[in-house]
Amino acid sequence: MLFPLSSSLEITMNIHRPSEHVLVKHTFILAITAATVNGGVVDTLGYDKALAIFDSAPSGGGTTSDCKLQDGSLANASDQADVSGATFTQITTAGGQKIEAMNIDLKKRKRYLRLVHTGAGGSAAGQAVGMILLFNAGNFPPTQDVTAVNV
Repeated sequence: MLFPLSSSLEITMNIHRPSEHVLVKHTFILAITAATVNGGVVDTLGYDKALAIFDSAPSGGGTTSDCKLQDGSLANASDQADVSGATFTQITTAGGQKIEAMNIDLKKRKRYLRLVHTGAGGSAAGQAVGMILLFNAGNFPPTQDVTAVNV
């Protein structure tokens, strides 16, 4: 598809296989309990933007499901700290399942990211998933953890 910008300049957008332009990183999938769980650390080196996704379906009486973003400079996560303002809206049993997204400018973040989930409630139950998608890889296509299927 061509997008005319002026009479002399056009941009060509050609994304036939999105997996060749976006790196998908799983950070956690868990049964919600009354506990805090640190997701896996995601290395963002070489990327400009990210999208964090939080999907939760609390099911126990009075269950709450919270998720926040942390960043750090070390791959072993020993220096991870909360990113100011990077908290998803709390999801509750009463509100039902929800999926939320957070845009991240990686130029403003430290190299390593992770999502942290905290569940609470008298009979905390349900499932929660967190993932981070990395965009604008520069001159190299991302290598997915599992080969993408083309259909």
